[in-house]
Amino acid sequence: MKFFVLLFISLYLIACGGNDSAPGAGAPGKGGSGGKGGRPAREIAVEGYIAEAHESGKTFSAMATLEPLNSVQLTAATSGRLMNLYAKDGASVQKGALLAKIDDSELRAQLKQAESNQQLAQQKFDRTKTLHEKDGATQADMEAAEASLKSAEASVELIKAQIAKTEVRAPFAGKLGFVNVSVGAWLTTGTSIATLSEVKKLKAKFALPQRYATTLKVGDAVDVKDEERNMAKSGKVKALEASLSESSRTRQVLVEIDNANGELLAGSYAKVNVTMQAGAAKSIPVPAEAFTLDKDGAYVFVATGGKAKIKHVETGLRTPISVNVTGGLNEGDTVITSGLISLREGTSVRIREIRHNTDYEVE
Repeated sequence: MKFFVLLFISLYLIACGGNDSAPGAGAPGKGGSGGKGGRPAREIAVEGYIAEAHESGKTFSAMATLEPLNSVQLTAATSGRLMNLYAKDGASVQKGALLAKIDDSELRAQLKQAESNQQLAQQKFDRTKTLHEKDGATQADMEAAEASLKSAEASVELIKAQIAKTEVRAPFAGKLGFVNVSVGAWLTTGTSIATLSEVKKLKAKFALPQRYATTLKVGDAVDVKDEERNMAKSGKVKALEASLSESSRTRQVLVEIDNANGELLAGSYAKVNVTMQAGAAKSIPVPAEAFTLDKDGAYVFVATGGKAKIKHVETGLRTPISVNVTGGLNEGDTVITSGLISLREGTSVRIREIRHNTDYEVE
């Protein structure tokens, strides 16, 4: 009897265990079978950015000081009394014009003596040469006469050079400032006479940020405006600094402006407007956070048919918040800008928010 009771209890327990496991074995509504191991496929919610091409030709502005193309402080090259002064306050002068003359009477007397010695040395050389041709003078006599002649010639040239230093001439055509000396004054070497400036052409220097450092070249047009007097002129890039400043990461640019009619005034502030990448192809500004690098270069993820797809791209100008894409991306592509660390080629994605492209345009 006890045996039948134990057998009945065992059969009952087996029956209960089978009933408990049956519902979980094939019920699609409990536990799911849409993914690996019975899990559903993972879908990542991301933010997107609609790629839109922008025309190049943005304008960069900077302030600069207008300066004369050339400017020099005219000074006395030697000491002496100022005998003649031809420079006038504010006068325009031509290249080579005599502006001041220091007394050279003593040097003129020395020149006459030196020229006389040169003449005697020339005569002695000629006689010695004639005798040497007739075996009436030795080779040593000939060499001594030649050396004396060259020494006399050098003395004449030296005194002429000293006389030239008593003249102050304009090294280029330009306009004088105020004259600082008067006739009869004793001048020493370095005494300032006047400032000469070439103002028919002006120059302006300004700093170009690193991201634009290679967009200008010599000969490019630049707009220059004196906003105080509402005067505008067109200038041309004359020179570019060879390297960037280590402190500011900018490149110095020198612009030359034609000022033949004198509209602009040297020393005044001016606004420089530079059109960047004029005439270049369209580019697509993309948020900087959308980019990743691998061995093949920069790439972005784009959402296509609910899947993430890798696109390698070519880049141009960049700022801390955006990068210009010049190749590899199409207008209308949805660039993924968030959740990149979780993305792989073919990952399922859902766009939860679209960002507007103008928030990321390269400035």
